[in-house]
Amino acid sequence: MKLRRLIALAAAVLVAGGPAHAAPEDAVLNKEGYWGIDVDRGACAASMTLQGGSVFLLRAVDGNVTFGLFSRTALPRGKTGRIETEAYGVDFEPSYGEDATTLYYKGDLDARALAALRLARQVRVLTDGRMVASMTFEGTGFESALDGVTACSKGESGWWGKGAGAEPAVAEHKDGLWRMMADNENGICTALVAVDDKYTFALLAGGGQIGFSVLGDKAFKRGRKGRFETDKYSFEFKPGYDDEVMFSEQSLDSQAQFALRRAKTALISIDGKPLIDMALEGVGQGQIMDDVAACARGEAGWWGEGLKAR
Repeated sequence: MKLRRLIALAAAVLVAGGPAHAAPEDAVLNKEGYWGIDVDRGACAASMTLQGGSVFLLRAVDGNVTFGLFSRTALPRGKTGRIETEAYGVDFEPSYGEDATTLYYKGDLDARALAALRLARQVRVLTDGRMVASMTFEGTGFESALDGVTACSKGESGWWGKGAGAEPAVAEHKDGLWRMMADNENGICTALVAVDDKYTFALLAGGGQIGFSVLGDKAFKRGRKGRFETDKYSFEFKPGYDDEVMFSEQSLDSQAQFALRRAKTALISIDGKPLIDMALEGVGQGQIMDDVAACARGEAGWWGEGLKAR
């Protein structure tokens, strides 16, 4: 599951440019005809269109469920949020897309909140005490949608079709150093090279951008400030974490890419403490950066087929 988490996180950063939530276009509807489930970049999403055209969405990853709201018009930005039923309410910190037509919760709903939603007839979403959405769950088959999106996120198949997929096929470069995989589910191509027996460095391409990550043999100690240094150039980045995966929350800009292509050494540090120190002379990272970008554009090569058009 380590690689799956890596590419799902990369999809959120490189492709979505923000929250990894998207209203599915080809969702399979439940028998009641209200809820649709679709595989969504390494996760599964269950959505229902509300009166007025807004979409309420549940998104599940490895059995953990969160929610989002997609509106046709900009939503009022609030500092506090609340989702409530007739009998129970959950306070949350709302996050928004760039144009404020998307409201979402970055955390996961706990067991008590999910149990309350199962029993709910009516559900409301509020920000700063003002209602931004109201919906009826009674008679929509919500329980089967919740069970379905949870099972789908664990890779199970059902009325929604196939669940979140298995690991994509990994191809090995002729030099024996680099490996690459094209993951159509997440829209990401990933190139990996082992640094030592503990860490693997990864280049990730999607949506016209390139990012990087580090996979470890155990969960990372989390830090706040990252630094990437080559023999000619250095830049700071914000690190993100998911157990054994550390990733940059920003993609590489043109100057960083230029420096990495020509680097002989690279050092990644977190809060001033070295994490990995790489000797890059002769490993061909410049060509690999071209290759992983070509893979993301859908081109074929030593890695096999590139990403399919979405």
